[in-house]
Amino acid sequence: MKRFLISAVCLVILTWACQKEDEKVVPGIEKNTTLTAEEQRAADRMGAMIPVSEFKEMKERFQKDISPEDTRAVSYGKTVLEKVLSQKGCVGIRFYFAKDKNGKQTLIFIGVDKNGKDITAPVNAKTQEDPTQTAGEGPICPRLC
Repeated sequence: MKRFLISAVCLVILTWACQKEDEKVVPGIEKNTTLTAEEQRAADRMGAMIPVSEFKEMKERFQKDISPEDTRAVSYGKTVLEKVLSQKGCVGIRFYFAKDKNGKQTLIFIGVDKNGKDITAPVNAKTQEDPTQTAGEGPICPRLC
């Protein structure tokens, strides 16, 4: 009986710990980012999934015409993408070609609302210094591929 009780307590503690692990929230990311029906329709019109074979063909077509030093890709992590997407009213992301401080081509991005407009107003800003969630400074390939 004592072993059963200890096992039951351990099971309850492990279950609670696992549940708490699943509930971890990344700072700056809202947990509930449900879109309205109108926002969902707008989001569904922004791009489409493509087969890997088509992805490879498109990438190769681009890369055959650039020099080895030119930017081939820019990486962004899930946390940065989710921070931008978690903004109130954000239904997608728009990427812009840009130049970093060293003059190297890169990609920056900003959230887009249901009307296809960049989110530049402080819709859910914590401070005036951070009016919107935008992103840049992703690792550039060929330096980091």
